Amino acid sequence: MQLNLAIIGVQKASTTALALYLNQHPKIYFPPIKETHFFRRPLTEQGPAGRDVGRLNQRFTDAPDGSILGDGTPIYIYWPHALELLKAHNPQIKLIISLRHPVERAYSAWSMERRREREPLSFSDAIRSGRARVQDAPFGVHNIYSYVERGFYADQLARVFGLFHRDQVFIMRADQVTAANPIMRSLQSFLDLEPIRFQAINDNVNPSSLPSAPGLREDFTYLQELYQEDLARLADMIDIDISDWATVPDARFV
Repeated sequence: MQLNLAIIGVQKASTTALALYLNQHPKIYFPPIKETHFFRRPLTEQGPAGRDVGRLNQRFTDAPDGSILGDGTPIYIYWPHALELLKAHNPQIKLIISLRHPVERAYSAWSMERRREREPLSFSDAIRSGRARVQDAPFGVHNIYSYVERGFYADQLARVFGLFHRDQVFIMRADQVTAANPIMRSLQSFLDLEPIRFQAINDNVNPSSLPSAPGLREDFTYLQELYQEDLARLADMIDIDISDWATVPDARFV
């Protein structure tokens, strides 16, 4: 059993909706729980050594013969060694990356953890002093509190392009993940599939961000300044227009 496709990022960028749309195609199969996390190993394990693929096989026992098998685990682009493990598993795997304005993404991720009652800090504290929780974690990564760190896309993409040919990687924006957007047809062509017309997903796949709070505009401005250099690098690395990300997003509509 070998994966053919992986949605590797980024968190809170419509990756769940993207997997649901792709799963409408008769030639594509994602497991009922799209995130296998199979290639996110404990940080105590070093290097891209193989893993027991039998655990992964169990997720795909219901896949029709000949299906394109997909894994949609957005932490892969951020987590150490995950990309190397993917390459060791299938050097020809096709990768999809959905990007979202990093400031909006950070607030959405924080909102999710607050709802789950795993985040005691305010957003303002979490993106400032709270970053020490990530910096002091093993290898300087954290699977929960990395609201700011996961938004530095240029470095993460550089790692992707250092391991995989660019023609194996499809990059899009989260706001393009809709049934009627032409980019979805291009995505199917990227996967060497006869395009189908997707049926719209009417329900909100994941809850929206928490309502705007006093001071959020200042927090967004702070993050925008942090990301400005990275966004400039990103714009030179990809072929999609992100010029609107050069400005602070409206804190009233996140």
